[in-house]
Amino acid sequence: MNNHHAAGAGAGQHAAAPAVPPRLSGERRNSAAKWSLSTIAEADRAAILGRKKWPQHVAALSATLTSLVGGAVLGWTSPILGRVHILGPIGSWVASLAPLGALVGAALAGWAANSAGRRTLILALILPNLAGWGVLVAVGNNVEEALAEKVDMLYAGRLLTGLCAGAATVLVPMYSSEIADSVTRGTVGVYLDLSLTVGILLAYIVGGWGGQTVLSGLCGALSIFAAAVFFFMPESPQFLVVKGRRAEAEEALRWLRTGSSAPPPKGQNGPRGDVTSELDAMTRLAVESEERERASGGILGAVRGLCGKGGASPTSRAVVLVVVLMALQQLSGIDAIIFFLQTIFQKSASSLDPTTSSIVVGVVQVAATLVAALLVERAGRRLLLGVSGSLMAASLAALLVYFLFHKELEVDLNAFSWLPISCLSAFVFVYCIGFGPLPFLMMAEFLPLEARSWGCGLATCVNWSLMFVVVRVFNLLLNNIGEAATFGIFCAICILGTLFVLTLVPETQGKTPTEIRQYLQDREIHTVTRRMSTPGGVV
Repeated sequence: MNNHHAAGAGAGQHAAAPAVPPRLSGERRNSAAKWSLSTIAEADRAAILGRKKWPQHVAALSATLTSLVGGAVLGWTSPILGRVHILGPIGSWVASLAPLGALVGAALAGWAANSAGRRTLILALILPNLAGWGVLVAVGNNVEEALAEKVDMLYAGRLLTGLCAGAATVLVPMYSSEIADSVTRGTVGVYLDLSLTVGILLAYIVGGWGGQTVLSGLCGALSIFAAAVFFFMPESPQFLVVKGRRAEAEEALRWLRTGSSAPPPKGQNGPRGDVTSELDAMTRLAVESEERERASGGILGAVRGLCGKGGASPTSRAVVLVVVLMALQQLSGIDAIIFFLQTIFQKSASSLDPTTSSIVVGVVQVAATLVAALLVERAGRRLLLGVSGSLMAASLAALLVYFLFHKELEVDLNAFSWLPISCLSAFVFVYCIGFGPLPFLMMAEFLPLEARSWGCGLATCVNWSLMFVVVRVFNLLLNNIGEAATFGIFCAICILGTLFVLTLVPETQGKTPTEIRQYLQDREIHTVTRRMSTPGGVV
């Protein structure tokens, strides 16, 4: 990702190799000195298209099973609190404590990811997950009684399950990005949001018809299943390379690229079985990342980079882009709508009952995320974000007009009782093809290796912090300024988000981290040519 080294190595065979930090010695030193990123890109240009893709999809989907349980944490509020009409301060706290716990989980995951590893931490989430869902099972189905006698248990259960959801949104994007090649990276990056939406739909269906105890028990069982499946998946090869465990990294990468960890027969090393060049690229990336980490000073260096006389550093720009995308995602109001969907339908006098309406919106979420998985490597990230933001604003504007006439002007809109569910379904659909999955995907793409752990933690903490704020104040806004003004605020933020994307966010489709960093370094952060790029394993 250090462009001066990469360019020099590609320009002439006699260009000096970058100095290898003492910590990167032995095998990693030799590999880093021998290979340049441009040389490896040529070697892998044909190989990447000849390799199997299914192992990458299997590993990414296995990782996202934990996020599916996290989606149920988000969807829990609507059927459980909505069915007993708990809209006061206690209900707001029960809803918002999950994002608060997620904030803590994201911070801890970002801090520990570089030392403990992505796979190890994802597996470790089973313990707080089981504890949290077990506490909620003990609360029982009578939530109204629990608010009077077991409110501390409700708070504890929501905090623990929220902690796991927050940690997963840091670890899963990092893992998925680091196991995927550049051709597959966009699709597997969408799996996080797909699992969240499936989890939300699960909560709407099971919570709406089975109650709190059944939903919590099922989520506890799914936590065990998720850990059991992911146990058989490999650790991120990039993480193993950074830790000097090259033999393990080679075995993991070979399985991810071929479906078998066994080396190819002697003399039969083809593009499918030989992952040496890709490992050398990862080693080079680790060398350069360590150099930059020592020179920049981590998160404090990124802050200084924003204020430097020579302009912001590429890492600083990447962090700003990611943080703003995360903030726009939450300030659009999506999770306030997800958390209190049944409440919104009750206020809108929709022709469908609130539980059925919520399930319809949940199905739309899942369908839209599947569409996003199909489009993300065809249409590109920036186009999908622009379309998503503009149509989200249009959907909220229509909802604003409906509530303005229905509530403020008291116009009889029985003939248009279908409009709220249509507007909310449209809003959720277009959110899920752009602003839902892509900020998490682009977070892992923008952030360089040396800043990925703390950068992902920071951006995800911003995301969950704003979710906590929005969920906490949503009912206050509804009760004090009305539905029309509340949705008007969210609509304005979506318009601003669309303008931000179209003017400042670059396209990352098919780009290697080196190319993305070069665009940020050259300050060309709004015009990026779309072309096929390699190598896929350099993450």
